[in-house]
Amino acid sequence: MRILLINSPYQFRDKTIHRTELLGLEYLAGALRRDGFQVFIYDPTLCDAIQLDSGLYYYGEDAHNIIGKIREIGPDYVGISCHYSFASKEAYKIAKMCKEINDKIVVIMGGVFVSVFQERPIKECSAIDYCLIGESEKSFSKLLTELPKPGVDLAKIDGLIYRKNGIIIKNLKCDFIEDLNSLSFPARDLVDIKSYMRGSEVKKLYGLGAKPALSILTSRACPYRCSFCNMWMSHGSKWRSRSPDNIISEIDEITNKYSAGHVFIMDDNFTYSIDRAKSICSKILEKGIRFRWNTPNGISVKKIDQELADLMKRSGCANVCVAIESGSEYLRNVVMNKKVSNNEISEAVNCFNKADIPVVGYIMLGIPGEDNEHFMETVRFLKKIRLTAVVVSFAVPFPGTQLCLDLIGKGIIESGDKIDEIQDFNTPIYSTIDFTKDDLIERKKIIKDMFPSLAVLEKLEEKYCIL
Repeated sequence: MRILLINSPYQFRDKTIHRTELLGLEYLAGALRRDGFQVFIYDPTLCDAIQLDSGLYYYGEDAHNIIGKIREIGPDYVGISCHYSFASKEAYKIAKMCKEINDKIVVIMGGVFVSVFQERPIKECSAIDYCLIGESEKSFSKLLTELPKPGVDLAKIDGLIYRKNGIIIKNLKCDFIEDLNSLSFPARDLVDIKSYMRGSEVKKLYGLGAKPALSILTSRACPYRCSFCNMWMSHGSKWRSRSPDNIISEIDEITNKYSAGHVFIMDDNFTYSIDRAKSICSKILEKGIRFRWNTPNGISVKKIDQELADLMKRSGCANVCVAIESGSEYLRNVVMNKKVSNNEISEAVNCFNKADIPVVGYIMLGIPGEDNEHFMETVRFLKKIRLTAVVVSFAVPFPGTQLCLDLIGKGIIESGDKIDEIQDFNTPIYSTIDFTKDDLIERKKIIKDMFPSLAVLEKLEEKYCIL
């Protein structure tokens, strides 16, 4: 069997984006290859963006090149990875291309878009044969193994969405990989890895990327169910971790074999286990591995202490991103369900400051119930803590989240399909009785004007490199 995994092209308003490697497809390819399948990865977005008449930029090769690549590989199965709603139409086009080339090609779609919208892709695109919810290293291989068998029982395949007698059936996603050490390392040898390592040169990811950069995932999921977060739909609600020794082996590979000088730790909750985080940092120091790293997806501030902050600094931490969201404890803990106090945030920021680690604060605007007084609480709180920079975003009602359900219940939006309106992340997509979209845009400007731009991280990193 020949399996082709394709990253979906997409259209977006920004001309430049930060490009990191496709860890999801690389992990999947590694698992399939170990199970005996012949696997190929194709990323048509590794090209310059083209501006369309709509004003959006298209990230992807043209149809002629995509069709040519599919024909060249001649796959029996094509897996399409689609992460965003705004990429879905391009993903559907690839599914249709596959069927036009050879109607016997089996098309399987996965990615965050499927995990969030579930049956929607297979309803909207007849060229898609199957969808897989959540992490699929086991379920994809199971599907490929079972399909050729006579009388196959698809009901046994975890998280599979398929058609039976014209009816769409969805199997519940229940089986998440408990032993992450059992997974093969991402199959970086199957991609043009240098293109990803150079992908952050133009738009650095929180100051890093001037040196060749790669990514690593040391754990999966997060046990906290924040009202706006949908990542549990992909990785479940149980936090699972790789062992420090397993992580160090991959760090050694990406820094020595692939010569990465910068590493992005892409976990949703790298510091969930403080002892584990300390062990990872200590082992980096013991092995003498020299590289710079950061946490672009943010970390929890719970239980952060000075010992951890100092170890992070000594092991090469360039900066951390901290999920503050709001200065209002009511909004943060009651409405958002973060269960983090202002004191915990302040103490963690102080620890990082003492360790000389720049801190980026994540702020979210537009949570239902957020009035001007809540906003001013955020302003006052941000003035009390010493952040290096901030990133301000607008709340997005992803389907399946409590935020989405609350907004539907209050009649503010009709459905989770509201996120289809997103063409950039700088425009709010709803308003409430407490704020208009213009109010949110103005509030974002007020907060951003309180701090230097993210370019300050590049300057700090340049200073570090000189030293």
